[in-house]
Amino acid sequence: MKILFLNDDYPEEGGSSVAGVVRTLDHGLTEAGHEVYVIATHRKEKHPSIIRRGHIVSIPASIRPDVIHAHNVHQYITYNALRIARKHTDKVFITLHDVMSFNFGRLATDRFLKTEGQDVRTSWIDHLKQAQLQWNPLRNVIIRNIMNANVKEVFAVSAALKRALDAHGIPRVSVVPNGIDAASWVVSPETVDAFKTKHDLHGKKVILFGGRLSRDKGSTPLLQALQAIRGSVPNVALLVIGNNDRWEGLLREAGAENFRDCIRCPGWMTMEEMKAAYGSADVVTTPSLCLDTFNLMNIEAMALGKPVVGTVFGGTPEIVVNGVTGFICNPLKTEEYANHLLTLLKNDTLAEKMGRAGRERVEKLFTMERQAQKYLNLYGR
Repeated sequence: MKILFLNDDYPEEGGSSVAGVVRTLDHGLTEAGHEVYVIATHRKEKHPSIIRRGHIVSIPASIRPDVIHAHNVHQYITYNALRIARKHTDKVFITLHDVMSFNFGRLATDRFLKTEGQDVRTSWIDHLKQAQLQWNPLRNVIIRNIMNANVKEVFAVSAALKRALDAHGIPRVSVVPNGIDAASWVVSPETVDAFKTKHDLHGKKVILFGGRLSRDKGSTPLLQALQAIRGSVPNVALLVIGNNDRWEGLLREAGAENFRDCIRCPGWMTMEEMKAAYGSADVVTTPSLCLDTFNLMNIEAMALGKPVVGTVFGGTPEIVVNGVTGFICNPLKTEEYANHLLTLLKNDTLAEKMGRAGRERVEKLFTMERQAQKYLNLYGR
């Protein structure tokens, strides 16, 4: 089967998390014997001309695909590409990885937070607050109409996202969770030891946190929990992966500048460095305060045998099994959140048991092969 993926970017020129998901699917479907193409975009600063690298191009090509499968089409490729795609095949699909098809940013309304993620409704007032002068009251209607007329099926990466899409009139939604190449998620003790030496983590109890750092990712509850944890675990260290300047701003916002002695923020990392970071952690946490649709850090941590303390908001409870592969809680309940982190920092036996259960869960439910096969089944349905 010939399969064409559309996405705003693709490695090596692009580094978004969804670009990584598309690359994983590309590899998985190619290994399964299918002919895969990728159309993406890149910035002029990255490369001044069209990129043609094997099956990857940055502009449309004469491919005659059986299937066209779009992913992120927010900025450089637009939803109008779905209309064009429909002229070439009736098998046009789109995977939605976030809430941008009906919202103007992350979904973190007061209603959403007060109901622990159950009330996913948004209003024109919510949209106006987020988009301000850029708000277009017709935007969401146009997006829905384009998908309704041109897309055979919409895929959501979690049931939590599907519930929100259903509530906002997005048609024909099925759930396909993301996967990773679980076999490649291994790291040697020597690599972990070198990473710990480089970042002064030897003899520390390490909490790993990261991503596209913002208030909505739960930085303030995490820093509040860290303050409580330091009294019981004086050798605790918080390892933060992400933009250093943004992290400095979040530290100041939370009034936590005095925590710098126990925080390491080495910036963005390569995939191999990330594996070493996970390997160095005692616990990984994803305390998002928004509809975090499918946080890849959850399955990456579990693939490397690490327990996760995750948020109740969004898709994390579909990945992390409370009391089995980690803990699920509302990070706004700071005492409960801190206690879960403390439990895993103090109880190595429990942490290792949960880590093993997490690895087994990834191998069973969140592999690249399983994700690719589910898409193939849906293409042919």
